[in-house]
Amino acid sequence: MECVRNRMKDLIYENLRPKMVSLFWRTAEGGRDFVMEGVPVYNDKAQFVGGKVINMSCYVVLELLKGTKDYERGLKTLKEVISMAADLPMETWGILNGVTGLYRLRQAGLLEQAVTRETMERLKRSLDWRTFVDIEDHYRLIGKPTNYYGVAFGIAKYRELLGWEKGGHSGELLRRLMEHIDRYSGVGYMDETAGDGRFDRYSILIPGEIISLIMATGMEAPEKIRTMLRKSAEIFLHLADEKGLGFSYGRSIGAYGDTAAMEVLSAAAEAGGIYEGDEEELAYGYSVRILQNLLDFWYDREMQSVNMWEKGRRTDGYRNKNRILGENMSLFMQMVNSYEHWVRAGWQEREVTREYGNLVAGIEKYFFVPFAGGQYQRGLAIVRDQGHVWSLPMIGGGKKYYGMDPYLPIPQENLVLDQVPDESHGNLVPELVMEDGRVLRPVSFFDSIETKEQEGAFLVICRQRQLCLMGGEGPEAAEGVRVVTEYLFRSGRITRKDEFELVSGQRLEKIRLTQLVYSTGPRLEKEESRVVFDRGEIKGLSALGYDTCRVEAVPEEREFSTPRGRLKTRVIWEKDGRGLEGKITVEWGIES
Repeated sequence: MECVRNRMKDLIYENLRPKMVSLFWRTAEGGRDFVMEGVPVYNDKAQFVGGKVINMSCYVVLELLKGTKDYERGLKTLKEVISMAADLPMETWGILNGVTGLYRLRQAGLLEQAVTRETMERLKRSLDWRTFVDIEDHYRLIGKPTNYYGVAFGIAKYRELLGWEKGGHSGELLRRLMEHIDRYSGVGYMDETAGDGRFDRYSILIPGEIISLIMATGMEAPEKIRTMLRKSAEIFLHLADEKGLGFSYGRSIGAYGDTAAMEVLSAAAEAGGIYEGDEEELAYGYSVRILQNLLDFWYDREMQSVNMWEKGRRTDGYRNKNRILGENMSLFMQMVNSYEHWVRAGWQEREVTREYGNLVAGIEKYFFVPFAGGQYQRGLAIVRDQGHVWSLPMIGGGKKYYGMDPYLPIPQENLVLDQVPDESHGNLVPELVMEDGRVLRPVSFFDSIETKEQEGAFLVICRQRQLCLMGGEGPEAAEGVRVVTEYLFRSGRITRKDEFELVSGQRLEKIRLTQLVYSTGPRLEKEESRVVFDRGEIKGLSALGYDTCRVEAVPEEREFSTPRGRLKTRVIWEKDGRGLEGKITVEWGIES
């Protein structure tokens, strides 16, 4: 990090403000032909950008230019920008951003001054939740995952406040969201799928997002939402660190994994009554560190843009570089929205406590949260060791994501053991290649998850009666192989042991294990069961039960780029499975 700041206010006004103001003027000057980093920003893959332009532009003029010599020019320019943006395609999140910006103008008494009557009529038609909700079919979402009920709720509520429609729809849409959460979890976390277990970043973020909308629109937060917010805040409090790093697995990790923590913790501060003891001090200090990391690491001065795509970095296809303008605006607005939560909670002038380091050091070492029960168990273990903060997700992922590396049940940590978005290398998960050509992995179908603390270590035991057949659109349970997996976290070392049991008649071809790390300078030791590194956070890798080991530098290709940089070394272990029957045990270890 650069010079560490201890007040969020200083980071917002001295570091973030110039970037937002500059982007506003660049957007206005570029018009419909605006290009960032070689990308025409108004393209058919940037489906949310129009509304994001409206929202950020309104904020910049009303909050950052007000009181300056550029205010009147900014207000005039805002009128032109909104008129231009009104002609752009509007979808879901773009619609929510658009109505949010317009409501901000209305609250300032400037809506009619900044938006012409003709533009307003166009916006009323395009900024509508019914574009993705079938109201005639019991408010059914049209081709969207369930979290979009939250988006629809926000749009409907703002339309009601703008006087564009009568009340009632927003409450129904919120009820639909809560019904889904109750049906597929029951313990306060949202599965984005209909029971496949996709408990990722957004599952933890959504209570903060919903309660922010509720508070912004003057509603009273239901107790169930407050309970969910407490559970989400608890997870992020256990992830708190000195570096300002956030969520590390699932979709939209990287910059958005970091902002998720800041959004939840700040919303909890404004909601009040969520934190206990020193937790609010910890939450504020962590939020300031995250904000500083966003500005120091994720913003690239050379590009004059957030960088999630270049110089070895990669994000998932959903946040591809075609969306560069909208992603800059989204992240900027997430930062200022979080800041506003803290301001309304009374922290505008507060500094990070001098005891922040001690608060971080005092976080419990082992934490497990269950996400869902029922037929399959889902959960998350967080383990803290010598400055490391490991996340071990035991979730599903559902269609498309079940086999992707960021969803695998393996220890993950930002900048230490990052996974590649949208790729299925199978990092750190033993893969069974059967004689009939099927490829099976022990993912998705967790019958039980058990955790134990023992003699300064933390043990996680998972049992699966079925492995997952790879290669399909969604997870498919494969009969014939069972497995008991044990993860043991000890100081400086993590091990995973898999005991597979082949049911009679099952024929195995081989077992393969891939290990991908940032570390460099690998040396395979004589017994060929351990690889040590000259440089990197991961000091060594080992494996037992395999016949061969191959160590190689990773090709400089996109398929090995994580959100924070390119992986450097690949280690591949293989075991000949021909003729094996009954129980087979393999193991790997990580030294850090």
